[in-house]
Amino acid sequence: MDLDSINEHSPWWARCFAIILGIIVLGSIANVFYLEIFGISGINHYSFGNEPENPGEYPVNGTEDEQREYNYSLKEWDEYQYYLTMMDELEESHVTELTQVFAVLTVIIGVPTIIMFWTQHEKMLQLGILFGATKIIGDVWTSYISSQIIANYIDNFPGGGDYSWIAKISVFTSSMCGICFIALTIVLTNLYHSKNQIPESGFHLNVNLIHDTEE
Repeated sequence: MDLDSINEHSPWWARCFAIILGIIVLGSIANVFYLEIFGISGINHYSFGNEPENPGEYPVNGTEDEQREYNYSLKEWDEYQYYLTMMDELEESHVTELTQVFAVLTVIIGVPTIIMFWTQHEKMLQLGILFGATKIIGDVWTSYISSQIIANYIDNFPGGGDYSWIAKISVFTSSMCGICFIALTIVLTNLYHSKNQIPESGFHLNVNLIHDTEE
């Protein structure tokens, strides 16, 4: 099997990767508008007027059902206050703006990257690595800022300390997506352009030289 036959691969390997990148770019565009409209809190349990009300003073002279209802309402109110504190800290950390900046960068770099992979252009290596590096930096940076804030929120709940580590390790796990992009970029580049990167060894020239010397 010669190098020509080795490098005759279906273009759809790279095009499937380009489609995946396209989905990510579209998601980044949607994320910019989503954050602009709904903010960092987004659409959640407390949206559309579902916020709990302050239960007020404990009904000392109330019935058992009233006191039970108060305790439940107080728990909901406390959880809501924890949530508001977390949202305020996230807003103050400017994680929303940072997320939007990297979403825009993902779109700017992603569009030409998609074109390079769709056409199997030689520049697919450089742009693919740049795209992956942008994802790594953006995801790790935002996770670093928000992980401790989210971990503190989880710690407010009974037994939450047993699970707050999940938020903290997101700094490391958030880089996996970008690392996979870089790895796939290198594999696909070698798949389509390895022929151009393999220099002629000159082995046959050395063999002929030795043979001529012996004669």
